[in-house]
Amino acid sequence: MKIGIVGIGGKTGTMFSRELKELGEIFGVEKKESIEEIKRGKVFLEREEKRERVEFNLIEVEEFPKSLQFDFLFFCLKNPVFDAVKFYYQKIKEKGFLPPVLFLTQNGFSAGEEAILALKEVFGKNSKEIPVFRISLFNAIEKKAEGKNVIVSYSLPVRLAISQISGKKIEIKNFFEKTKIKAFFVPQKDSKNMEYSKLFLNLIGMACATENLSIAEGFKKKEVFKKEVLALREYARVVKLAGGKFLNFPRYPVKFFYFLFQIPIPILFLFSPFLANLIEKERKGKKKELDEIDYYNGAVVKLSKKVNFEAKVNEEILKKAKCILKELE
Repeated sequence: MKIGIVGIGGKTGTMFSRELKELGEIFGVEKKESIEEIKRGKVFLEREEKRERVEFNLIEVEEFPKSLQFDFLFFCLKNPVFDAVKFYYQKIKEKGFLPPVLFLTQNGFSAGEEAILALKEVFGKNSKEIPVFRISLFNAIEKKAEGKNVIVSYSLPVRLAISQISGKKIEIKNFFEKTKIKAFFVPQKDSKNMEYSKLFLNLIGMACATENLSIAEGFKKKEVFKKEVLALREYARVVKLAGGKFLNFPRYPVKFFYFLFQIPIPILFLFSPFLANLIEKERKGKKKELDEIDYYNGAVVKLSKKVNFEAKVNEEILKKAKCILKELE
């Protein structure tokens, strides 16, 4: 079995390369500069308090797919994905290879639609045969510099929710059962609800992040906490208007969180330390990043316009994050 990981130099790509290695040959696909860094032994992976050097078969983007027929292709790139999916699958088509099963790991709920459109542009009506899966990852992954080295770290076990969103039906439970990954499988009819639910979790902490605060720090401040709650309430309203609903996942009861955030804010604020501890238990105190704000609060604002609802708080968070990112350029 040959598995391609597009984005080996990133956090998610590095993690999947390690966690899937028992299944067959792993080939990491990345830009030349990132590959050179890995070849020089400068990239390490840390799990279960053990550190190991990242060592996989590597393919530069320009050389992809060489003469390799991949069975599975994991896209671990940041949003947007349309151009990337089109680029890689066009190269596969030019080689005359069968299109591999596609797994998308991006945040937000637009990656699936973009990938399907890109596949259709490359393969036409035959694109409907290509199995496409969405993955919601629940582990917090950290990538940091340590001297001249890069360290990617995460906790075990890796927990995922997976749903097929298009293509010929295939059974993948056995695929993940051969790994140490804890996978929760969502029926295709609920694939969009899976994405809505994961985004609810991702939105928690974004208002704090625009103040450069962790959740524990932000939840102590009444105005920041209030903004967090109102943003989530807006999002819940938008999802309902769009015909969606929230799902529970093992260890991640989204519907329970939704219920909690409906409690009157003055009362809820009394329990904010408890909520912060509950959320940060999984995130290990890591601050939310703003670089994909368009696919967090931006996605809420975009969807709210489709359902004729004003998501004012999410729009405020989005604008503030954009200003911060512009200042950092």
